[in-house]
Amino acid sequence: MFGMRALTEFDYLLFGTSLMLALLGVLGIYSAATQGSSGTFVRQLFWIVLGVVVCLVVASIDYHFLADHALLFYCCSIALLVGILFFGTEINGSKSWLVVGGVQFQPSEITKLVVILALAQYLGELSETRLSRRNYVTLSVITLVPAFLIVLQGDLGTALMYLPVVAGMTMVVTGLRMRFFVGVLMFSLLIAPIAWFSLKDYQKQRILVTFDPELDPQGIGYQARQSQIAIGSGGLLGKGVGQGLQSKLGFVPEVHTDFIFALLAEETGLVGASLILMLYLLVLTRLIYIAEVARDRVGILIVTGVASLMFFHVMVNVGMTLGVLPAVGIPLPLLSYGGSSTLTTFAALGLALNVFQRRFVY
Repeated sequence: MFGMRALTEFDYLLFGTSLMLALLGVLGIYSAATQGSSGTFVRQLFWIVLGVVVCLVVASIDYHFLADHALLFYCCSIALLVGILFFGTEINGSKSWLVVGGVQFQPSEITKLVVILALAQYLGELSETRLSRRNYVTLSVITLVPAFLIVLQGDLGTALMYLPVVAGMTMVVTGLRMRFFVGVLMFSLLIAPIAWFSLKDYQKQRILVTFDPELDPQGIGYQARQSQIAIGSGGLLGKGVGQGLQSKLGFVPEVHTDFIFALLAEETGLVGASLILMLYLLVLTRLIYIAEVARDRVGILIVTGVASLMFFHVMVNVGMTLGVLPAVGIPLPLLSYGGSSTLTTFAALGLALNVFQRRFVY
């Protein structure tokens, strides 16, 4: 499975940077474990090891084979998402979890990669650069069907991540045309009222609190407020690993998952937080490079989808911790605790490594 070409054409910089981010996440989770969540960092280490294995396996399978079977993967994912609505387990207000043998897994995470493959396969077969209305309808169906099912599960944050993916991949085909941006703006304005009235009350409150932090500082706005305090108290060099009072005393809820950036910023300061963001920038820069050297449109589209997903995950999560975006439950890739997120991120990186290894025609 892993031949000489896999070793010589392997992108060690992307893989090493990603692994470094994952280990920094373990450091933060270890620090959070002092709050009584003992054992979480050991489980996260297990997920990282398994994620590395998944990454290498995905990288070893020709991405053309994966794209050719995207329809099958897509149908299986949709069936699984529908099944979750009836047989899923509700955790933290979201019925999006499948529990098997005590192990929790979130199918909506891996569906992101399935959608990327499906979009890459569809867009890759188009010869023209101007998309017709029929093309846009097809793209909308591929993206919005799983997104709608995930919204029904109560996981609005994950559903939103499908939109930047399809937008980024569509731009690869159509280019940066004003018509595209006008279309996106008009579409957003049309669905905004529908989306607003379909939100639950607490989801509306999260959005309103983002614009007015004093609206409910001890309720819906508590997480973001405490997160900002934790980040600000870290100063230049931080308080040291395990010494962050805001996180150590439990003032920041879900600190080892959605708000791990606040924990690391408090304990490592501006220097540590900047290092983390620079590592993410390096990952994204490397993904862009891989997209540039990919040998065909399908490869370009796959890596563009992965890069779009990574970028918006980081942007939304860090925006949440800084209080400039609503808290919608988006994990920070590789750093946040969670098996589903960790495995999905490593699988996504495996797709990018896959494209890089096959950038030359043999």
